[in-house]
Amino acid sequence: MVPNLVLRRHPDDGWTLAAPMKVGARTRRLLLRLADAILPSSPRTETTLEDVTEHALVCLRYMPRSTGVLFLVGMHVLNWSPLWRLKGVRPLTALPTDVARRHLAGVTKSHWLAIRLLMVGPLGLFMSSYFDQDYVHRELGYEPTPFIAERIEIRRKWVEGQEPRADDEIHHRAGSRP
Repeated sequence: MVPNLVLRRHPDDGWTLAAPMKVGARTRRLLLRLADAILPSSPRTETTLEDVTEHALVCLRYMPRSTGVLFLVGMHVLNWSPLWRLKGVRPLTALPTDVARRHLAGVTKSHWLAIRLLMVGPLGLFMSSYFDQDYVHRELGYEPTPFIAERIEIRRKWVEGQEPRADDEIHHRAGSRP
């Protein structure tokens, strides 16, 4: 994702994005395969899988190390799901994308909660990264930048001592949850 100039952090924040968690070639190949099988086939660019995988590895750096490592162990367990589900003898990384996608869909429909829960992490991590891409925003007709830029400006005024106005408040639609 190309950072939007309007939304860049202020240099005085002292904030920098974490480096991606370092993983070996096998784990990277597994994450790319999972991303390919989980993400919608369209819209995509030539770098979608790499971008989403890289962002997932950055997110893992913000977790406690043990959680990040356990997440990756879970992804390796998921890789062998065709074997332990008695649906095949090859891992997902050795299967075509459409076959891997069907295996993962089967995991989400398991009668066992623990098995279904194996999909929560990769679905959340890969899909949140995917839906944060500018080309996906364009495809969906979603334009968050003006709203976020407005909120940043309101915060700037508030930090400078100006009181927020009544129309600065975000109002929820009737029936929506706050």
